[in-house]
Amino acid sequence: MKDVSFTDIHSHFLFDVDDGAENIKKSLEMLEQAASLNIRHLLATPHVTELINKKTSQRILNNFSQLKEKVLAEKIPVKISLASELFYSRHIYDWLDRPWSTFNNNKKYLLFELPLFDFPDRVGDFIFQCRLNGLVPILAHPERYIYLRKALDKIFTWYNQGCLMQMNAGSLTGQFGSKAADFTKKLLEAKVLHFAASDAHDLEYRSYDSINESYNMVKETASTEYADELFIINPGKAISGEPIFQEQLDENKISNNWLNKFFINFKKFRRGI
Repeated sequence: MKDVSFTDIHSHFLFDVDDGAENIKKSLEMLEQAASLNIRHLLATPHVTELINKKTSQRILNNFSQLKEKVLAEKIPVKISLASELFYSRHIYDWLDRPWSTFNNNKKYLLFELPLFDFPDRVGDFIFQCRLNGLVPILAHPERYIYLRKALDKIFTWYNQGCLMQMNAGSLTGQFGSKAADFTKKLLEAKVLHFAASDAHDLEYRSYDSINESYNMVKETASTEYADELFIINPGKAISGEPIFQEQLDENKISNNWLNKFFINFKKFRRGI
């Protein structure tokens, strides 16, 4: 196996800001673990919810600055950048000008999550407004939203609007159960995913351990090229603010597989048949 250097765009190693690392010591331990697994660039993505205020916003910036200095001082072989995981709500538009809202403050890519159990309204409008303003939204772990497993039309509509998709590496390895793993495999087969990330929160239960296993699984079931896109190439481009190629969905390319029946029915529905 060739040596690979992963880039992780979804991780909660930033201390004392959410349900991730509790203190700077834990942050450094998480980054040491990441480095040991060949993760060389990590994006801090603390949860941003309706509870965010000026004080917590400043704490994100201050804590990241402290951590960055510590990483350099202790010579941990990783690079860290700042962003956030924006919770989709009516407040999300208010956050888009904050320095932590886009990847490395590049004013290009942002990560957002949906409610886990309740299907939200007007997500398509949010995606449209982002693209209209030069932003590229990335939906965090679509495989974890149970309601999307029965609403594939939403995933494809958002995809065609220009929303990119990020899977959790642990979803593929079974960390979130067999149903999430099966759905992840189907999304990989359809090639609607653009990124794989750890979504690490700690050193044990939600750690970086799944990255290597998941990468190898994608290599074996899809291709090395696709695995490299998900774990290395596209994450690096997103942090740098570079364009990411998004293949146009085409039902002919996925005929005779699990999505064929869906596309036929969806095509009929749109034509009013």
